[in-house]
Amino acid sequence: MRTMLLSLAVAGVIVACSDAGGVDPDAIPVAQKLAVWMALDSAFRHDTTLDPAFTGDSGLYALMSTLVIPFVDRASRIAVGGDTTRAVGIEFDIDATQGGTHVVSNLTAILAWRGYDSTSRTIDTVFFLLGSGRAPVTDSLWSRFTLDTAGTSTGFVIHQKTDSTVTKWLSRGGHLRTTTSQYGSTQGRATFNVSRGMLNGEFTITAKLVPDSTTTVTSALDFGSGARAIKVKIRGTLP
Repeated sequence: MRTMLLSLAVAGVIVACSDAGGVDPDAIPVAQKLAVWMALDSAFRHDTTLDPAFTGDSGLYALMSTLVIPFVDRASRIAVGGDTTRAVGIEFDIDATQGGTHVVSNLTAILAWRGYDSTSRTIDTVFFLLGSGRAPVTDSLWSRFTLDTAGTSTGFVIHQKTDSTVTKWLSRGGHLRTTTSQYGSTQGRATFNVSRGMLNGEFTITAKLVPDSTTTVTSALDFGSGARAIKVKIRGTLP
């Protein structure tokens, strides 16, 4: 699947379809969106301790971010205690052929964050969870990166200081559950298109510090009333 995503990025079949504008209360300000992706890039692109299938410039994270960044322009606001967490769901629906190999894959990602500092343009906390299947999903979180194993997910908690340095924790327990998803009309091309909608669910995560597990963090987020979401659909024969 990683090769398939890479070929889409290289072939330039991605057509940005951002249309959030300034009238949607869930629109993500450009500076805040950039801060989120900078925190993720700092945590994953140059990491040497996590699974190389996920990290690095050619890992699954980098390829996924190249595909979805143009389309993540809205995120729901969810009140958690006295804070507000922004959240967006991403579902991948892949049924395509490349090099004579037929690939069928369904993935769910949850991206959430809180604590944007407009002065330093940093994000205090980012959550990134990635699991197998599309809604409904009932996955257990663990430390291994095994998207081909049904019922398993991997999650990260990232803390970014105001000087932009990041610390990250890798999941050791918890769960990712989604119940339903609904999407509107598609935008894009026959082989690659995106639709926007809502994803319902919740997650809990217990994670240990990377690389030495010296500290543990726990968190939870309930988006049972719905979080903004996009679905990435890949079909046909790819180069």
